[in-house]
Amino acid sequence: MSRSKMPPRVTLPPVRLLKSRAVDGQDKAARRADILAAARALFIEDGRQLPSAAQIAQAAGLAKGTVYLYFKTKEEIFVALLAEDFAGLLQAVRDAFREGDPADALPRFVDRFAAYLDARPELLRLDAMAYSVLEQNLGDEHLRRFKLDLVQGLVEAGGVIEAALGLGAGRGVALLLRSYALTRGLWQTLDYPPPLRALLAEPVFAPIRPPFQAELKAALTEYLRGALAP
Repeated sequence: MSRSKMPPRVTLPPVRLLKSRAVDGQDKAARRADILAAARALFIEDGRQLPSAAQIAQAAGLAKGTVYLYFKTKEEIFVALLAEDFAGLLQAVRDAFREGDPADALPRFVDRFAAYLDARPELLRLDAMAYSVLEQNLGDEHLRRFKLDLVQGLVEAGGVIEAALGLGAGRGVALLLRSYALTRGLWQTLDYPPPLRALLAEPVFAPIRPPFQAELKAALTEYLRGALAP
């Protein structure tokens, strides 16, 4: 065939290929976010048991098999939610100590810490299931990554606290761990099951059913004042 009769070469522009890949990535991220949002909504409705993968798929408008393309087990879904919530909590801690008058850092921290938990009632309930339920169905590498991300966030937030309050290395992490342990213990003490709540509604039981938010703020304030006293 002569040069003049050769068919023209057809090539796909590289920009178009890149755009196609980006759209695919965005679609996958959006679908994953839909699964997590559906799981969160279902768990908030009944926080004493995990919904099934089938229920999550139905709420997200997906086939059950599609859910397993993004998460190997339903427990992975809820560990992802817990990781998101912990990351948000630690960001709230960093913001509390970085913003505003340093003299007001502690009350600002207490207010934001309590407000974050109030806005995300699923966090403490999911965390209470972490050791016994969620983490039992994770692979070693997935579990290690979850814990490592949590440690890295904790160390970063602890460093911000140390810088704001002039504390020694490691002191910020210790304050955060103890504050959270206090929070979780108080929450578990006051998290009565529904049948018991009805019984404890009688005025005589008022001393053992104080409002969690008010008790949390008071307990954190007292602990931090004592821990940071000269």
